[in-house]
Amino acid sequence: MRCYRNVVSGEKRKFIFDTSGVNALAADSDLEVIIRSLGTAYHVGVTETVLAEVIADPDEEERRLLLDVLDRLLHIGHCIMPFQWIIEHQVKAYQRDPQGYEWRNLNVRFFEGEQEIFRQNIIHSISDETRESNKKWDQEFRGIFSAAKPAFQKLFEDPSEKRPSLQAVVEHLMAGGGAYLTIGAGLMGRACGTEPPEDEVKVFIERCPPFRALLIALCFSQYDRCIRGEHEPSFGKAGRYDMFSAVYLAYCRVFVTNDQGQYKALTEVAKLLERDVSILMYDKFRESLFGLSV
Repeated sequence: MRCYRNVVSGEKRKFIFDTSGVNALAADSDLEVIIRSLGTAYHVGVTETVLAEVIADPDEEERRLLLDVLDRLLHIGHCIMPFQWIIEHQVKAYQRDPQGYEWRNLNVRFFEGEQEIFRQNIIHSISDETRESNKKWDQEFRGIFSAAKPAFQKLFEDPSEKRPSLQAVVEHLMAGGGAYLTIGAGLMGRACGTEPPEDEVKVFIERCPPFRALLIALCFSQYDRCIRGEHEPSFGKAGRYDMFSAVYLAYCRVFVTNDQGQYKALTEVAKLLERDVSILMYDKFRESLFGLSV
């Protein structure tokens, strides 16, 4: 059984499309050529996030078309489990054996997703429910930051008060005593039943890039939605699925989107994460595939 893990020397590089990237691929007249070319250089990850958004598509004909594209991509790759499962499994693996823990060794292949893409037993019957759930969760995500924004903006009412940079905010929130270490402890406690002390959370953040990516993405959202000045350029105001897709940056070398907001957001998160991953807009990916080299 082959596991979908991080890049290992000698293996094909890992590649992930977000949903907008899959939409662009489905509409591309060179679809077949692109998929064949991808298969020669990359192992493609089809994330559960993409699958959930495809399921939520209200147009059944379009939904079936996109599922067909996902099925073709699975011939050169695997489906990757939901981001929240990845975090839960990583926490449990660490708790079982802190000394021997290695995040890359965890199998995150999502067999159920692969089978459903192929068989489509329940996808179409749960489309409406999935769409409503996605909408509700995204509204809740945005609402958290909307509610917090006035308090943060009040801190900078004085025009002479210089706003901190994104990097400074992330470093502050992730530092000892920072709010996001508390959030990290809560996430770990939800997975294993007991919230660990701060020093253990810091160790796990350093040893688990998917977990670190999630916390950085949340810090990024707080900065972009709450702290950034109204007249400063936005980093995209990416939504819930956009930001939680940051977890998947640990599992690829190339991440392709056709959404400017997603591109801006994940580019910044990747910089802060300090991982060797390229975030590309679909047109740039296409140029690299046909014009330069993969």
